Amino acid sequence: MRAAGLDRGTWHLMSGRPYLMRVMGFGLRRPKNPVPGLDFAGTVVEVGSAATKFSPGDEVLGIAKGSFAEYAAAREDKVAPKPANLTFEQAAVVPVSAMTALQGLTDVGRVQAGQRVLVIGASGGVGSYAVQLAEAFGAHVTGVAQHGEARPHPVPWW
Repeated sequence: MRAAGLDRGTWHLMSGRPYLMRVMGFGLRRPKNPVPGLDFAGTVVEVGSAATKFSPGDEVLGIAKGSFAEYAAAREDKVAPKPANLTFEQAAVVPVSAMTALQGLTDVGRVQAGQRVLVIGASGGVGSYAVQLAEAFGAHVTGVAQHGEARPHPVPWW
């Protein structure tokens, strides 16, 4: 790991809220995965025998449980090459939020050039990617966001 990103989902896992998450199998009294984090950017150290896309030394970004650790294992299909023009810190904040925005625009919204898109929460992690991606798809984008929204700090529940 060279850098780890902190997205809203990781915050929920760290705080144990909403409480329904605990009942859904993420750990009733403490997290099942004791090391938080999902988003990461780093350098491949070792690959499994079935791996074909990456080699040791490759710079990558992706999703791995426990990305706040020094090392974490990731599935090959959850990893992509790190763009050379991004730092590790910049690349580490891309995976979960950008993928969520992309899925919302393409799989659910089926956004196409010329359409009008309203992004509610445009200043957040997913929203900021949704604005950029919808614009790149050729849509006319309007973004709204609440100013000065107070959020509680994560309180680890373990």
